[in-house]
Amino acid sequence: MNVSLGKVFAKELRNYPPEDRLKILGFIAHVKEHSFHGLEGRNKESHHVDRNDPDFIVKVKFAIDNNLWHYHIGIVMYDMSKPFGDRTSEYVLHYMMASSQNTKIVDLSAHPPFRFPSSSYLD
Repeated sequence: MNVSLGKVFAKELRNYPPEDRLKILGFIAHVKEHSFHGLEGRNKESHHVDRNDPDFIVKVKFAIDNNLWHYHIGIVMYDMSKPFGDRTSEYVLHYMMASSQNTKIVDLSAHPPFRFPSSSYLD
């Protein structure tokens, strides 16, 4: 799997705390070697928006149009009460699944509340 970084995210990553950078770089190494198989955290498509959200249609369309997914990266820590492969964390890594062989990491954000990366982060 080819993994790239969005331009804005690549700049921001340099300023993250070392322990967070290590988790993100570990995710990248894992995905390059094993794709998305065997990850500890929950990994899901981002178009699963709460149907009661007033911007439901707009958010679903944005997620689908940009092939957005998010992965619970374990920052600050994983919820160990959940099984391996479905563990959640306060922060999620947003990425675009460009194809079955190409993905681009575009943002990191706290969750909840869930927020999408802004359009400027998708480049």
